[in-house]
Amino acid sequence: MGYTVRTVGRLDPAALRTAYAAVCRAHPQLAARLVADDGGLAFVESGAPPEVQICAGDPDHPLTGVELDEYRMLSALNVVRDGSEASVTLLTHHSIADAHHSIELLSALWACYADVVRGASVDLPRRPYPRSLEDLLAERGIHRAASGEGGASAPLKTVTELPASARIPIVRHVVQHRLSEDQTTALAELGHREQVTLNGLLSGAVLLVEAEVRGLPVSELLFRYTVNLRNRLTPPIGPTEGTNVVGGGLFKAADDVEPSAVAIGRALGERLRAGLADGSIQRSLLDMVTQPAPHAKPRAAGPAPAVVSVSNWGVVPTLRTPDGLLLTNFHSSSRRKVAPGEFAAIGGYVATTFDRRIGIDLAWPEGDAELPRRLDCLRQVLNRLTSQA
Repeated sequence: MGYTVRTVGRLDPAALRTAYAAVCRAHPQLAARLVADDGGLAFVESGAPPEVQICAGDPDHPLTGVELDEYRMLSALNVVRDGSEASVTLLTHHSIADAHHSIELLSALWACYADVVRGASVDLPRRPYPRSLEDLLAERGIHRAASGEGGASAPLKTVTELPASARIPIVRHVVQHRLSEDQTTALAELGHREQVTLNGLLSGAVLLVEAEVRGLPVSELLFRYTVNLRNRLTPPIGPTEGTNVVGGGLFKAADDVEPSAVAIGRALGERLRAGLADGSIQRSLLDMVTQPAPHAKPRAAGPAPAVVSVSNWGVVPTLRTPDGLLLTNFHSSSRRKVAPGEFAAIGGYVATTFDRRIGIDLAWPEGDAELPRRLDCLRQVLNRLTSQA
């Protein structure tokens, strides 16, 4: 996954390299690689230094020139420049960090860069490797649900992957719809008045878009979302203490739910609270590797379920910069390796708030025929929604 910051002004490549090296020393997972053995996959220290690649090109394509191999390196820093404008992307393999973890590393990177440019030394405290979700949950008394094949104490099954040589790299192009600061405020006020979270409103809006684009009722869409568990566990977990400290949920709107973002968002919020209360959200990733998800179980012949995916990364913290450099935006980017024959055209949405403005990323393979319609429909839905406040 890529975490891309757009910049205008003077960018110092040497200072970026120094700052990135400092963050990698402090967080050893960034300078690690994967190795496979009889027990599965493990992190080991990489013999190669972390990579910082800088090239000329279109900043709208922030992964230009990226060729990462997780068996050699699990992170990289990629810069694409066009005159005074650039995209600076921190790339992290999902095995070492989820979005909330990675954004914390991104914040540390920019703080170090600002210090290096002004001539200060950077010596961050070294952190241990992040821990697995299984261990963090077990310490809090949370285990996977018992299955018919064994009790909750049975070991997790190892998830095997195709070798890298058998997978095809796919870059998903990101187009972002960004609300103005006034629209962001209006959406927050609407949510407060209707007692629906911003995440619920944005999720409801996306489901309305997908229903229109796909020509389906909202009730036929299977909505897949992620939940940051760090502050939902006792004791809470720090941003970089774990690799992927998230849960996942599935939601389908009932037939009697009004097809509006407010009504859908409220129903989604109720389902999320119920999943947190019964522990199914907290256990979801543990359960996923031992039993199929509902939409993955054997089913009757017919079309596959229409799955809509949204990840809400929350508020990106203020990133420190030196004088002469302006950070104008933040958005996601991604590069996946898929198995031959896997349907790679499925896209997804990422929501973030940067500089007091909400941005919704539409991540689809470039040239997707439906992307312009999706973007236009999303703009219309959100314009109507923000005008209600």
